[in-house]
Amino acid sequence: MHIDRQLYPKPLVGYMVVIDVLAAVVLWRFHPDWSVTFPTLAVFYVAVMVSSLYPVVSLRGNMAVAVSLPVIFSAGIILGPGAGAWLGCVGSPTIRELTGKVKWPSVVFNRAQYTLLGWVSGELFHLLGGSPAHLSLAAVSLPLAVSAGAVFFLNMGLVVVALALRQRRSVFEMWRVHMSWGTVNYLVMLPMGYIMATIYRWAGAWPELIFLVPLAQSRWIFSLLVEARRAYRRGVQVLLAALDAKDPYTYSHSVRVGRYAELLARYMGLPEDRVEAVGDAGRLHDVGKLATPDRILLKADRLGGAERRVMRLHPVAGETLLAQVGLLGCARDWVLHHHERWDGTGYPARQMGCEVALETRIIMVVDAYDAMTSDRPYRSAMTHEQALAELQRVAGTQLDPEVVRHFIALTETVDLEAWARPGKGWQHTPLISGEASG
Repeated sequence: MHIDRQLYPKPLVGYMVVIDVLAAVVLWRFHPDWSVTFPTLAVFYVAVMVSSLYPVVSLRGNMAVAVSLPVIFSAGIILGPGAGAWLGCVGSPTIRELTGKVKWPSVVFNRAQYTLLGWVSGELFHLLGGSPAHLSLAAVSLPLAVSAGAVFFLNMGLVVVALALRQRRSVFEMWRVHMSWGTVNYLVMLPMGYIMATIYRWAGAWPELIFLVPLAQSRWIFSLLVEARRAYRRGVQVLLAALDAKDPYTYSHSVRVGRYAELLARYMGLPEDRVEAVGDAGRLHDVGKLATPDRILLKADRLGGAERRVMRLHPVAGETLLAQVGLLGCARDWVLHHHERWDGTGYPARQMGCEVALETRIIMVVDAYDAMTSDRPYRSAMTHEQALAELQRVAGTQLDPEVVRHFIALTETVDLEAWARPGKGWQHTPLISGEASG
């Protein structure tokens, strides 16, 4: 069966196969304790299924956070590692998986990771001397606490390693980019599994369904975090729409600069969250032109001296506007300084060399390239080769020579014209689906 090597590079496939095989061995060797009553198994199955069906899909689309792990954990503690493994495997599919929106290798990996999590919770608990007959809310059980922490961090680790292998990035970077936004809320769920296990000791299985309410609240908090990020993205799009309405050329130029900046930043090895920030700053680097009078911004001829002085105000106006609407954070400085020069003769602050942030220097190079390769009323566009020659000529005076070198090397491997077309770009395809997964 064909596997997309871009989505599933060989190291990732090898990792997923290892996890899948381990899970298969666990399912083969460990089975539920059939002395447990059917209603008890049914209650836990329903709880796992309901808490798994509708995960919160992250903004990037390569993670989906469900809230089923506390239920799987408590099932492993209460019903034994075999039951935890099987319930984790068969009870945790999501709607996205069931409707074919997640590719089959990821579906298998998701079932495997939940199998291991359900098994580890019960196996580690019993290995440390824990017993479901000796659970108490009054005193923290060391086996219960240790197994809870181990299972939650194992779940996070399985997913982060998969993302790191997919994107060929460090594990820490993948955690920071894809997991840190929800880690606090994620950890808040940890004691919930503990409480579910201890409540079972005193009241049986049916009260476990009550915990679907706080789990639903936890899911709601995750959804609010994602929605906050979506609101941020909408803010960027609103400003771009305003720029398009004022000057379609500046809008198109800005979109291309954002795409080129992301591409170059990723090529230079910047962390993925910085790549995204560079792209946003590139798209909004000329947003200050919203404050530029139309008679200057839309003038068909070259600008005069006074008009150039007015035009030079747009980086400051852009940074001020972004600060007022609360967008870009520290990346606003990249917008403010995108007309500085390597030799210190730029504006508005006459910064020179590495005083200018690397991200800004990336935007400066791709901004210059796109400006040269775009038609203007008063001049025709340069060819790609002419623009690269000009970049080399001004490297060391106007532009950072090292960034120019990387950009030229990049153009030897990527068709920039194709990249600049609408709809092109680095697409994030869902990898894993489920608890803190993507």
